[in-house]
Amino acid sequence: MTYWESLRRNEAEHRDRLAEWLCAHGVDPDADAAARPEGPVSTDPGASARDPGGVGRHPLTPREAGGRGRSADLAALRADYDFEDEAVALYGRFAYRAEDHELMELFKELSRAESGHRNGLRRTVRSVEDPATPVILFCPLCGWQIDFGPDPAEGTEGKCPMCPGRFALRLATSGDWTLERLAP
Repeated sequence: MTYWESLRRNEAEHRDRLAEWLCAHGVDPDADAAARPEGPVSTDPGASARDPGGVGRHPLTPREAGGRGRSADLAALRADYDFEDEAVALYGRFAYRAEDHELMELFKELSRAESGHRNGLRRTVRSVEDPATPVILFCPLCGWQIDFGPDPAEGTEGKCPMCPGRFALRLATSGDWTLERLAP
């Protein structure tokens, strides 16, 4: 969660830096992109219609095993990874096509930053997919963590260390772990 929040803040900073550059060069960053005059920086035609399987330059391939019970988390992380991967490629293309040296350096810097985000997300996805990573869910009664250990079986029981809550681990049809409250 903390990692995702830092990515959001970083994306806002990137947007602000690009808007600042545009304003300094007489372009309204809030104007409709279709109404902007063609400049030295443009995207490939059809870039938005990219094959989703070929996002960016380094698509993340799912592992055969691991990640059981974490479908929603993995889907969100993979989507973020694909976004960052595409941003690396896009900023790189913008840097290559920029005629203004300052703008080219800005796009290079943004591409490097996105590359770091992509690498961090790759590590996070691999960690979540690793069967040795413990399944930890939050107690619905008090919010404390309940650790079910690595690679638990469905039906594994756990007790909240902070309150009297007892739960069984269930695998929902969505592919995510859920908690079934047991009688005290």
